[in-house]
Amino acid sequence: MSFLRKIKSLTLVTGLVTFAVLALEGCFKEQAPATYYTFTGNTVADYLEASPEVFSDFITILKRAKTWGELDTYGDYTCFAPTNDAIAAFLKSKNLSSVEELPTADCDTLTWTHLIRNTFFIADQSEGSFPQVNLNDRFLSLTYDSVPTENGRYRLRYCINKSSHLLVVDDTVQNGVVHVVDSVIKVSGDYIYDVVKNDPRLSIFATALNLVGLEDSLKEWKDETYHISSDSVDEGVVGQGGGTDYHVYYWGSRKTNFTILAEPDSIFKANGINNIDDLIKFAKQVYDESYPGYVGTYGEDDYRDRRHPLNRFVSYHILPFAVPTSFDFNCREDIIKSRCVLQYIDPEDYFETYMPHSIMRVSTVTDGSVAGTYVNRRGIGPNTIEFEGRANHRGVRVMTASEMRGVDNEACNGYYHYIDDILLYDDLTRNDILNRRMRIDCCTLSPDFMTSGARQLSTRNTGFKQPKNFHSYTDDYIMWVRTAVTSNWSYQGDGLDLQGNYDLYLKLPPVPFDGTWELRLSYRGYEGCGIVQNYVGDSPYTLQPCGIPTDLTLSAIDNPNIGWVSDEELGDEDAIRALDKSMHNRGYMKGPDSHTNGSDAFRTLGTMARRIITTDYFYADQDYYLRMKLVLDNPKAEMNFDYMEWCPKSVYDNLEDTH
Repeated sequence: MSFLRKIKSLTLVTGLVTFAVLALEGCFKEQAPATYYTFTGNTVADYLEASPEVFSDFITILKRAKTWGELDTYGDYTCFAPTNDAIAAFLKSKNLSSVEELPTADCDTLTWTHLIRNTFFIADQSEGSFPQVNLNDRFLSLTYDSVPTENGRYRLRYCINKSSHLLVVDDTVQNGVVHVVDSVIKVSGDYIYDVVKNDPRLSIFATALNLVGLEDSLKEWKDETYHISSDSVDEGVVGQGGGTDYHVYYWGSRKTNFTILAEPDSIFKANGINNIDDLIKFAKQVYDESYPGYVGTYGEDDYRDRRHPLNRFVSYHILPFAVPTSFDFNCREDIIKSRCVLQYIDPEDYFETYMPHSIMRVSTVTDGSVAGTYVNRRGIGPNTIEFEGRANHRGVRVMTASEMRGVDNEACNGYYHYIDDILLYDDLTRNDILNRRMRIDCCTLSPDFMTSGARQLSTRNTGFKQPKNFHSYTDDYIMWVRTAVTSNWSYQGDGLDLQGNYDLYLKLPPVPFDGTWELRLSYRGYEGCGIVQNYVGDSPYTLQPCGIPTDLTLSAIDNPNIGWVSDEELGDEDAIRALDKSMHNRGYMKGPDSHTNGSDAFRTLGTMARRIITTDYFYADQDYYLRMKLVLDNPKAEMNFDYMEWCPKSVYDNLEDTH
């Protein structure tokens, strides 16, 4: 079938997919149009050449970028192919009359923007970013849009980066898949600071951002001192994952990215904040109460002082890594559906913000009228009260890409997202909402894991050398973020793996308030692992050993020092509670029952447990470090560093739940 006939066919099919305006949101996913054609023996290049009247300009651009040869041979690509009309509109915006007038650098950028080195079918994607960056090292996002038809109904269309609409999707070729777009995909070259400043809906927040003097920080991007050899990037190294050899591909460059959560002016005004003076006054009321010890220690007009309330307010809105859409904060939709027991816990993550010694909880509500991504919410699902006597707290919702349709929120070094209420790290958040067991996925512990897209990546394992927040005493080991799959012996389907003679420390996420906390690490023992000594301290130079080394060569059920016995074998609730207490006294806990390996809850698996590293008094304004040192001489020894927990005494002293 020719390309033009397919366009007509797609128009006919999608024209039949109609629905009432009020039902639009609920029907998007089910009513999504798609075409499925397989071009046996043809490459991406063959596909484009078969319709020169549609793709000749894009072909010229690909050839000038010296990428044509790759698309005409073996490989694995997703190609978003702009039509000649799309290229013509782009050229007109640049005051150019032909592709021959485009600088070579622009041809390179256009080519790299429209190609991903992997195959991704639209039919397999949920709304949000694609799992892997394009050749320009940027994430592309998929959103749903609608257009009116002649009979007053609406039909669905897919959008890439909210502005390029898909005309044809999922045309399979020998070396990948082709999707046809009606406009050139936009990629911003501005820094996140400038992108926020230029949004007219964010005038109050942008003024505050300017006052606190973070412009230089928010214009950081590439780390030119970071180098990985091309062999490591392109060919990878072999790791031994549980006895199975596979490749680990190193992140080829280190970039500093940011995600900013920003209140539009309308949200501020709905809360009585009409200008920057009102915001300064409001921030002072909130943060002088939350940090009474700092009152009077900063200049009233010295907004650049990190202790100043306005500086605290703005900084708490900034995350030091890239999150392309609201759907990308927590684990993937397929992981949520297959791994999370949603009646026990919402999918959650904890992130350190740009405000010194602060942390936020981001969770996903998957059903009900309140479904969405929330910051500092308390509750399970739409209605359930989490703790007896502690009421739900709605939290602040992060708006979706579809809700921000028409807003260019991407920068070369990050993204920003609107939020629907005022975001605070106030006394309520610190001492009440975050007075909870905080289970932190280890794949979120470095901004590099997030910005690189390694976390929740389904296509390959990503290696790192000295990622941010980590420091290693030796180079004789491999560190990688494991691919996230729906059946895996790990929290959220992924994990941070180590192999070799590792000896490293990391800066721990902060605790939200002063008090007694337990620090716990996930535990999975098997023959290929090592024996690890842990150290904790408030300085890399004063780390103290914590108990005896942990023998990771033995599973929880095989190690008599743990005393693991299944709940089923114990029988009644009293016996189960008694064993939990006995294990806790030995420094261990069973895995949580709120997550599974795709079939069995972690609590039922004798290979898995939690190790209590230390119980001590920790301060909210102090940095802390954890060292992990292999003490077994085995160059192949592994460690699955899956998740950690900060648990306050108020929780573990009061019959902590099994979730």
